[in-house]
Amino acid sequence: MTQHTDPPHRAVWSGLVSSAGAGDADVGVLGLPFDGASSFRLGSAQAPARIRSLTPHVAPFTEEGLSLDGLRVHDLGDVQETADWTTFSAAAGAAAETAFDCPFALFLGGDHAVTIPLFEAAARSLPAPIGVLHFDAHLDLMSSFEGHSWSHACTARRILESPAADPARFAFVGIRSWLGDERVYVDEHPQLAVHTAREVNARGPAEIAKAVCGQLAGCASVYITVDIDVLDPAFAPGTGTPEAGGLPTRDLLEILRTAFHDLPVRALDVVEVSPPLDTSDITSIAAIKLIYEAFGWILARR
Repeated sequence: MTQHTDPPHRAVWSGLVSSAGAGDADVGVLGLPFDGASSFRLGSAQAPARIRSLTPHVAPFTEEGLSLDGLRVHDLGDVQETADWTTFSAAAGAAAETAFDCPFALFLGGDHAVTIPLFEAAARSLPAPIGVLHFDAHLDLMSSFEGHSWSHACTARRILESPAADPARFAFVGIRSWLGDERVYVDEHPQLAVHTAREVNARGPAEIAKAVCGQLAGCASVYITVDIDVLDPAFAPGTGTPEAGGLPTRDLLEILRTAFHDLPVRALDVVEVSPPLDTSDITSIAAIKLIYEAFGWILARR
């Protein structure tokens, strides 16, 4: 009988994990299992564990055949899960600073509220000025939602209140859902760039990427946040607040590819993946595709 032998990538992050400390790795990974700020369906707290569990089944190559074997990933594990936002956000911010010791930081949400302490840590850790590229179906610009200033509907608003943020260096892509107060905020801040999902479809991802990179040119660091519901529910059904009419995965990849090539991207978070709401891991697999292509872009840049 022939003995079964697992391929070498049958390990977390396809065997790319480095024993070196964060300062010697290319990528620092941090999980943020929190969904206490969700306003609809829960489950995103389970995403970091589910995403990691699928990575041994992904070969360490990009879609264009670039081997990732030279990439060194330092996984910091997860922030301790708790329902208390004050405790969680403080722990998330402190742990994120360690991830920022690496040239590139990858964060696995969690709902979109986790980006609030992550950006605060970025502001303490990264060279200024910092640009933000926000992929989402929603603007997340509410001052408060359902009685909470840290709701996932408030993420972009909290970031823009930071002294490290500037509406002129903040771009939304994929928007197709609005609330009244958000419409007012956008009208009052014309420096913000809002590229709707319809605009992406009409102009094409290459033109949107060109516009975004032109806006963020001159930033010393760029933080990218990807709410997985930027994708159409056909491509990402496992998310708490889906909106029809979103981007296909291909368009998102192409915009990200250009951003990583043209901008000093130092951090990427992928949030709002909800494994309990998913079908055949479609949404987690989409998240992993984004992450592994980002790995390739980081390696090529190095």
